[in-house]
Amino acid sequence: MIEKQTQLNAYWHLRIQVVNFDSNDLKNLTDFYLPMVGTDAFAAYLALQNFDDFNDQLNELLDLLNISLLAFDDARKKLEATGLLNSYLSAGNLLFVIKKPLAKETFFADDLLSSFFFSVAGKARFQKLSMQLQKEAMPLSAVKMNANFYEAFGNINLKRPDVATASLSAKKLRKPLIEENKDTFNFDLVAASLKKYGVSPDEVAKEHNFILSQHLIYGFSEEKMIDLLASALLIDKKTVDHTLFRQQLEKLALKSSESDSVPVSAAVVQGHEQVKLNRDEQQLVQAAKGLPPFQFLAQLKKMRGGIVTSAEQKNIDHLVDLGLKPEVINILIHQILVGMESTNLPAALSQAIADSFLQSHVQNAGEAILSVKSRQEKQSEKRYSKYKLVQKEKKIDYGSAKKTDNQLALDALAKYQREKKPS
Repeated sequence: MIEKQTQLNAYWHLRIQVVNFDSNDLKNLTDFYLPMVGTDAFAAYLALQNFDDFNDQLNELLDLLNISLLAFDDARKKLEATGLLNSYLSAGNLLFVIKKPLAKETFFADDLLSSFFFSVAGKARFQKLSMQLQKEAMPLSAVKMNANFYEAFGNINLKRPDVATASLSAKKLRKPLIEENKDTFNFDLVAASLKKYGVSPDEVAKEHNFILSQHLIYGFSEEKMIDLLASALLIDKKTVDHTLFRQQLEKLALKSSESDSVPVSAAVVQGHEQVKLNRDEQQLVQAAKGLPPFQFLAQLKKMRGGIVTSAEQKNIDHLVDLGLKPEVINILIHQILVGMESTNLPAALSQAIADSFLQSHVQNAGEAILSVKSRQEKQSEKRYSKYKLVQKEKKIDYGSAKKTDNQLALDALAKYQREKKPS
């Protein structure tokens, strides 16, 4: 959290985690919180809430609100004090977590907030809103007047449909569990540790996919994941703070001296893939199998002086949720950043390639490369049949003798692997 004495810097980078917000929340915010926090804080809250992934510097927000850094800092403190905002600071990166305004009955039950509201809004305003709340509450002596089915429609003759009843019954949609490989990661160990901290079995089950996906993306062991989860645990609610947990994962993954990450093994390409892949392609398969997606992406972007953005992190999360294996995701990343010479990892393009992999039932990095090459060949054939000539198209040149962008990427990844190997 931002400490009281910390002075905000307009050039800090800003990230925002918004919350589901409806018309009732807006009314509660206006009725109860506006008199307490003032117009600057009120405007700041709405501006923050309307930026889902605001990854610019803080001064961009100041320009939008047309207020000074000092005025925004005062507004931020008021929002935090009234429970509308949580602020985090890490290495020049600000994270604002938006909180929903309290419902009317909860607000009036809070002694501090209701007393402060009474002080700033006055007795008349306080009584008016409290009386509205009393009118909305249904007296316990009220009689339920709902008509039953036969009162509304009469004694009609009902017939059962011929089709099986089971096919008509509503089915509860459940997100499929991410496949767990207990040879590399045992979720049961993590679950047992969370339960020791007081997290309920139901809550642990809900976190299964999230924890497994973060392991696949960052590659950390059960022990390291348990340590990070413990520090990101909200003790009062017995739940995991996902935002804080991701921050810790990212920070740890970016440390080049990290010794507890998954050791890189020299993967071997087998079967028909080995015959169809040339030497450079087999080297790429080894890199894809040896690095988790976050580190793979971070290394490729580091070559160009870039960083992994929050949008790209969400993109990788989504690719894991789709069911793509980490090594397949790495080939997808390589295809976009190196093969297509993109400066980032666009979500729309990633999902299009992911859809192609899923339809082709791609299961590993070798199959992913073959799928890319096959698609390129089909596209080349279509162009030839349309224009009756062979047109040169830019492909991933895995076998070029000179140092192409692809070869430079492979060299960098290979160097990273050698440095990560345990001595």
